[in-house]
Amino acid sequence: MKILCQERYEKAVAYAKEIKNETLQKCIDRLKQWEENPNCPCEIELYYDSAPHSFGFRQVYPDGRTGIVGGLLYHGQPDQSFAVLLNPIHGWTIHT
Repeated sequence: MKILCQERYEKAVAYAKEIKNETLQKCIDRLKQWEENPNCPCEIELYYDSAPHSFGFRQVYPDGRTGIVGGLLYHGQPDQSFAVLLNPIHGWTIHT
């Protein structure tokens, strides 16, 4: 996984620990599983998103093509992610 906004990532990890919320780490682990798919190797790039504690991501194949592009979004109170959840939660979710 390539983190293109290391300081923001570290702050989000610290915030997740502070509020005792494991959903950020679960989402990161899930994205890392995509990288480990032997049938479709790729690298996930995590980059800045304007919503608090949130990130965009893109799947990059070895030949440079882009696969799935989405968001690793934090849904807080108030939720500033501008994303829709059918079952609202407090924490991070992957959106594609």
